[in-house]
Amino acid sequence: MRLPVYVYRARDGAGELVQGRADVGSERELIMRLRNQGLLVLGIEVERDLGVVIQQQGFTLFSRRVGGKDLAVFARQFAVMIKAGLPAVQCLRVLARQVTNQRLARALDRIGNDVESGDALSEAFARQGKLFPPVMIQMIAAGEVGGILDDVLDRVANQLEKDEILRQKVRSALVYPSIVVVVAVLVVTFLMTFVVPKFVQVYADMGSELPGPTKLLMAVSGAMRTYWYLFLLALVAAIFGLKAWWATDAGAMLRDRAILKLPVAGPMVIKSNIARFGRTLGGLLASGVPILKALAVVERVLGNRVLAAAVRDVLGEVQEGQSMVVPLRRSKVFPPMVVEMLAVGEETGTLSDMLNKVADFYEEEVQRAAERLSATVEPLIIVFLAITVGFIVVSMMLPVFNLWTMF
Repeated sequence: MRLPVYVYRARDGAGELVQGRADVGSERELIMRLRNQGLLVLGIEVERDLGVVIQQQGFTLFSRRVGGKDLAVFARQFAVMIKAGLPAVQCLRVLARQVTNQRLARALDRIGNDVESGDALSEAFARQGKLFPPVMIQMIAAGEVGGILDDVLDRVANQLEKDEILRQKVRSALVYPSIVVVVAVLVVTFLMTFVVPKFVQVYADMGSELPGPTKLLMAVSGAMRTYWYLFLLALVAAIFGLKAWWATDAGAMLRDRAILKLPVAGPMVIKSNIARFGRTLGGLLASGVPILKALAVVERVLGNRVLAAAVRDVLGEVQEGQSMVVPLRRSKVFPPMVVEMLAVGEETGTLSDMLNKVADFYEEEVQRAAERLSATVEPLIIVFLAITVGFIVVSMMLPVFNLWTMF
């Protein structure tokens, strides 16, 4: 019988990321092997064939993903049932029948089977790949060890709910500008491919000399109509090229660094990531997760590589027994107020409380930043659209104005 193949991510004693594959009898055996090698395990996934994935995940073309709201509701219900004294396996069986998301239901069934086979609850959750966030798995593991699983699940639910609210605020701020940009592109494309050619035929029959802007517009319109497939091919190539480049470490780092320098969006990205940093690290520490594991999880959940690199530096310093404040201050990404609050938290032993206060403050800041983003970007897009359409109209009407001045 062929052994399962596991893909793992870990950190060595120097804080360097180690990735690899191993075929062992079980995930527990792999964890023990990596720990004996002095590695801090960050994540383990089973490498499955496509047929196994389709069979186990119940893959369908239109299957709904498991969102933060689904996980938050599940965690809240799980906590209530654990507090009522029900065994974990029974809770999972009941919730698998109650949840509306079929992917989550199938995952809960598999988790229940693994726990019945003797696996720890956190290990069974981790075996579901990326379906459950790392912070949830680590907090469940800490709750199992400390015997406070119900309290930890409540914290998980609170954190997932706040994370989902934060994501919705950012998305809402980008919806209207995105719609306006799409409409602007469609309007300009329609004018250039359907309206301008009508004028081209009229001016060709006139045979008079055309102004420079009109000639330029007619040339662009002709190119768009004749070589539209090249424009489309260039657009698709640019999109896939950028995606491939952004998938590399260098490309992703350059992109994220550029995002942080944007006038309005940059500060909002920084604030949302600081809020996630505070909420995640504070929740993990309050649940009893060791700080090294907590920082490793935080590094993975941050959405910007620049801030994740700053957390990676913090992890390296803490592994050497140093304070986490110095590398945060050195990164120049975290505001001084955040650094000073964490310094006070370290000195007074209230680091998790300080982190939650930082998260509360910056979640409110994200909401205000999102409102400012919408208020700033929308007029700029509308003005740009007005200038573009105005240029097209004026360029098309210039020959008519010239004819009027001749009579």
